Amino acid sequence: MSTQRAQKNLTVMFTDISGFTKHTETISREALMSRLDTHNELLMPIIAHFDGRIVKTIGDAFLITFESPTNAVQCGLFMQHTLRKYNVEKPDSEQIHIKVSINSGEVTVTDTDVFGDPVNVAAKIEKATNPDEIYFTESVFLAMNKAEVPTSFVKAFRPKGAESTEIKLYKVAMDEGDERYKKVIANTHIDAEKNKTRVLELSNLAEKEFVRYQDTLDALVESQGKSSRGVMIGVIIGAVILAVAVIVAFSMYGGKDKPNEQLAKDVRAYLQTDKPAEARGRIETYIQDYGADDETSKLLNEVRDYEVGQVIAEADRLIESGQPENARSAIKKYFGANELTEPAQKAMSRVQAYLDARDLITEGKAQETADVLSTAFGDTNPSKEIKRLREQSAALIKAKKMSESVERFAEPMLMYGALTGAFGEDTNNKTALDLIEETLANELYRDAKSNGYDVANANYEAYRKRVTNLSSWGWVNTHMKMGAMWYMQTDPKNRNGGQSEAFWRLRNDVYEYVKNKPDKQYRFGCMEFILARVRWQATADGAGSWLAAVNADPSLPKHHSELMACYRVPLNVEHKDLGYDLKTDLKYMLGCFTSGIIEMRDLIKKLYYSDLRDTMLSYFEGMKEEYETERMNSLAILTEMGDAELIPDRFAVFREQFGTFITSGGRLERYHSNALFQATMTYDDYQEYRRLIDSTLEDAGQKKGPYGSYSRAPETLQDMLSDLKVAQPQHTAQYDGG
Repeated sequence: MSTQRAQKNLTVMFTDISGFTKHTETISREALMSRLDTHNELLMPIIAHFDGRIVKTIGDAFLITFESPTNAVQCGLFMQHTLRKYNVEKPDSEQIHIKVSINSGEVTVTDTDVFGDPVNVAAKIEKATNPDEIYFTESVFLAMNKAEVPTSFVKAFRPKGAESTEIKLYKVAMDEGDERYKKVIANTHIDAEKNKTRVLELSNLAEKEFVRYQDTLDALVESQGKSSRGVMIGVIIGAVILAVAVIVAFSMYGGKDKPNEQLAKDVRAYLQTDKPAEARGRIETYIQDYGADDETSKLLNEVRDYEVGQVIAEADRLIESGQPENARSAIKKYFGANELTEPAQKAMSRVQAYLDARDLITEGKAQETADVLSTAFGDTNPSKEIKRLREQSAALIKAKKMSESVERFAEPMLMYGALTGAFGEDTNNKTALDLIEETLANELYRDAKSNGYDVANANYEAYRKRVTNLSSWGWVNTHMKMGAMWYMQTDPKNRNGGQSEAFWRLRNDVYEYVKNKPDKQYRFGCMEFILARVRWQATADGAGSWLAAVNADPSLPKHHSELMACYRVPLNVEHKDLGYDLKTDLKYMLGCFTSGIIEMRDLIKKLYYSDLRDTMLSYFEGMKEEYETERMNSLAILTEMGDAELIPDRFAVFREQFGTFITSGGRLERYHSNALFQATMTYDDYQEYRRLIDSTLEDAGQKKGPYGSYSRAPETLQDMLSDLKVAQPQHTAQYDGG
């Protein structure tokens, strides 16, 4: 008759009485049997409680299998806890100490045995296990629920043998103060009925093993005569252990089973052999014959728990193979509209976490992805995809952190490497692509700034072939052109490059791209501002771009230093504070006289007028020559804000800026001079204004004086005179009538 074999994923446990062979040489046969009797009475009910299946006994060791790795580890914990309590008041000669070794994996199962590499490994690590400890492999550690058992890493262990591989060993932390330890002890209540069936199963096994050991013993005696004491003791120990198992079993549970007892035995035997359908059918047949009772309800629950365990195991297997949708379907198929049990809820939460992590990473929610995976799986990676999701979330977190600091400009390719390493250059993840776009834009800006447009453009074309899913290369191309503009204006070998047709073509391209993109337009303004400082130009370059960007997005000035970081370079002492704050940069621009001064004034009026008003008024004190440009711009701002009255010695200011009023070279217009006329003045002040205007108007009419060649001077001066007369009618009447 052939033996049926099946492949199953099981957790295998070896238990071994530490130092037992040595004790057989010093104690009597009766004491030996008593020790084994106690050993079995203490441990067999625990094995039964945690759904362990005792496959065989090997000398003074048990080979046990479990469906659940968590059950196996908790069983070992409770075994050692029980023996620890037993040994407290016993002399050394009566104490029982065991070693427990555990491994998980796919094994071959028959009706009477279990074998395969996981069994061999469990046996090997028993040699490395210390007495009173539970050691287990990494496969157990990864599969078990670590929240239910206190554990710690022990060491990497390599068994003897030329072809052996390194095994990572963990152990149960036997810390009675640990809350998880306390919970296992508190929740373990031995079920006498459940124990009864399991112990009887062991007794059946023991009877067969006893006969086999007895036959071996007889053969040895006949063939060898006087054998060595060590060999004889080893054989006797195995026989005695099994004999004790028989004695214990029948002394505890002897006699003929009642129908409900036989039912329980049959059902659990079916479950032991992975036949839940037959177990359920046996219960249904019993109910037809005897009716339902508490025992049948209890057994039906056991069958259900077993089936749920199978469903959960299948769900976890599907998770490991990267099929969370199928895992969810398997759980839903079993439960239908019924409420999930607590273990099933935990399994479904793992499945849902897997699915949620996929969606979250697609949405670019990196931290949420990391959190949901950590909550569901701890620091383990049940599937290759989960490992990849963790790597992608970590890459996004790193890249986002860099993107919020100057690192994105200083070392853009570090961002690029982190992102493409996790997602690949052909990724479709939008958040990753957006960050990749920024890294390439910054890298090619640096490239063009240092090496010129042609070199950078060749690299640009190479990246376009590699990063195939970037939706738009507009910003990358534009930022590269901004770098080329810098190169043209600062390269000492290219004196006219900053004013060449190629330069203005690049500038127009940049301007067209950024004009409706506030953050990028603001960055263009930052580059213009710093570049003007590097070139020692007294221009307000950048103010126009800033004003347009701020009108579209008023929050941008708060990020001035961050947006400026890409373009800020070491400046001389005079300029060392520039590039960090918009207000400071605009205050500096008060001393600039072309290219953007109107926009600069508008920004100050819009954002910082109250902050800078006293500064602007200070330029009029003493009328120092070096602050003439600052006074011109301050005059325009103060008068436009209705504060011309605050300017001291307004005629001195009028006289200083008189030519500018006439030619508008400094963009001081008629309404600026009129604002000065509108302010309160004495008759003496009025006379000074009139004499200057009248005499200049006479010279201009005769085409003499500094403005004689300026064709519009007479008209401008006549308008100025009319404004003064209207603004000061009483003084005008006195002056004209006198």
